[in-house]
Amino acid sequence: MNALFEQLLALRRMEYVTLDRHLHIVAVSSGGQQFADSAAALVKGCDCSLSFPELVGSESELMAVLQGERTSFELHAIARSQPNGTLLYFDLRVTQIAEATFSESELILFLEDVTQNMALEQRLVQASNEMSLLVSALTTSKEYVDKIVTAIADALVVTNQAGIIKTVNQATHSLLGYSQTELIGQPIATIVADKNFLLQAIQPNPSQAVGKEIEIVCRTSSGAKRLIAFSCSTMQTNSDDGQDFIYIGRDITDRERTQQRLMAQYTIARILSEATTIAQATAKILPALCQVLEWDLVELWLAEENQETDATTPLRVQRCVEAWSKSSLPLREFMAIAQKTTLAVGLGLPGRVWITGQPQWVTTADALDILRSPLAAKAGLRVACGFPVQSSGEVLGVMTFFSRELKEPAQDLLQTLTVIGSQLGQFIQRKRIEAALSKEQEQTERLLLNVLPKPIAKRLKQSQETIAENFAEATVLFADLVNFTQLASSLSPIELVNLLNQIFSTFDRLSEQYGLEKIKTIGDAYMVVGGVPKQRADHAQAIAAMALDMQTELAHFNAQFNAHSSATNDCALTMRIGIHSGPVIAGVIGIKKFIYDLWGDTVNIASRMESQGVAGRIQVTAATYSALQNQFAFEYRGSIPIKGKGTMETYFLVGKTVCGLAL
Repeated sequence: MNALFEQLLALRRMEYVTLDRHLHIVAVSSGGQQFADSAAALVKGCDCSLSFPELVGSESELMAVLQGERTSFELHAIARSQPNGTLLYFDLRVTQIAEATFSESELILFLEDVTQNMALEQRLVQASNEMSLLVSALTTSKEYVDKIVTAIADALVVTNQAGIIKTVNQATHSLLGYSQTELIGQPIATIVADKNFLLQAIQPNPSQAVGKEIEIVCRTSSGAKRLIAFSCSTMQTNSDDGQDFIYIGRDITDRERTQQRLMAQYTIARILSEATTIAQATAKILPALCQVLEWDLVELWLAEENQETDATTPLRVQRCVEAWSKSSLPLREFMAIAQKTTLAVGLGLPGRVWITGQPQWVTTADALDILRSPLAAKAGLRVACGFPVQSSGEVLGVMTFFSRELKEPAQDLLQTLTVIGSQLGQFIQRKRIEAALSKEQEQTERLLLNVLPKPIAKRLKQSQETIAENFAEATVLFADLVNFTQLASSLSPIELVNLLNQIFSTFDRLSEQYGLEKIKTIGDAYMVVGGVPKQRADHAQAIAAMALDMQTELAHFNAQFNAHSSATNDCALTMRIGIHSGPVIAGVIGIKKFIYDLWGDTVNIASRMESQGVAGRIQVTAATYSALQNQFAFEYRGSIPIKGKGTMETYFLVGKTVCGLAL
């Protein structure tokens, strides 16, 4: 170490400690131990914080000095107890070492003894305090109070026992907007609506210097409300009044608003998490927001397509789908008009918020269209605000609030409402998507059930494996329209399709009525089965009843068609119907254009009963006759040759029987 350097430090009553880059001690000056908290730890290689615990927590500042980001780091008036019971005060300054002399060191701690300086400073402070006390004692009471009133940052109001304001400070003017001349000599009710509340708050202990803290609403000069927390106390006076009341108030309006907004967001999140529909959510959200945020009326406007317009592209409008107000007739009248009103883009407060996509804070006169301005005045509404309900940048609607109380524009409130609008918008969008998906799923389900029986469709949705089942008992019906080819030649394609659709739709309704399964239509032929896929003991009875009704419905169709048709020849459609009972195989095959179909001799024989039957008659086999002979009337046709089966006994189904009589 340079001797001259050490001599200079000694002259300034300074010592030093050098550190490496890890803040470990490298070297200590001869008198450095007196400044250490632990002299035993002030040796080379030890962490400097063991000797100077004041550096604990300052590692980042020391590293900044080491890296050249700052020139030095200082701590002042550090105290150390001496063996003789006195205190040693010193200043600590850390700086980076740039000299080559300190080859192993990176930082140096300068330790300066400032004990004498501190003693002098304390004496000066003491002398200054004594002087201040002397000045205060010589200063008049009024001047002293005026200085305190002027210096205090919180609003200060002093009243006499009668509640008349004697003193206010500049902070009161800044907070409430009243000048001193407007308040001094006036009752405290000028700014506090409930003056008795404040006075009573300090009555139980009027002798205490400090009273309790009270939160109360005050009115500004403009009529706006501010929530003030007053600390109330009393002060004895030499005047005839006896004592004054001192109110020191802090504005906690913003704190209260923050709590309200947090509560509003929490409430909305809870409602949306519990709601299952948009209507259910909005019915709870509107009154909750109105009450938490202290508004008198709230409306929800949602965008929709105007179905009444004749334009090719429907006009986007907004309708008030939900509203809530406090119990007041003028407010309900104002709200009722909104629920009957349709607003286009840009009209009224909802229209302006919609077109800009930004929250708005306006006076009622600016916010409403001419239709509701008289009602707004009647209801005493003075302020309105609106914010967009949006999702992914799309404005889905607007929520508007109205208040009879004058409210100051609050940007942070609008930001909170914007967040709520985003929450609600995402919920509405999600529910609309869910509704659309549900509707699409229902349509898909209906289409699938129009193609396949319900149990078969359910099995295919679960697994696309081949479905095939044996049914020991079933009854199959084939029906074919006679003379349809000749009639079709006189009809247009649309008329032809409409005719078939009308007839077969009637047959479809009959199959549903009797709980039967329609299999398919092939041209002008119709196939239906009973007992498949849902097995039932009365499959033959149900098929027979449907066959008879099919004949009746076709006769009605002929009569109606001939009455309204422009064709030159009357419609004379008849049917051949064939029925057979027996075992069948039913299932679905293939991977495209699924169809539930039947196979087996029973299907083939039923088809032969139709193709080799008689127009206008229902031909059944002996198997079907045997199952129905006690409930239906038959005519014996005789034996007829059936392709692939030889000769078979057949019957014509005539009708039902009651007490052995054919109907």
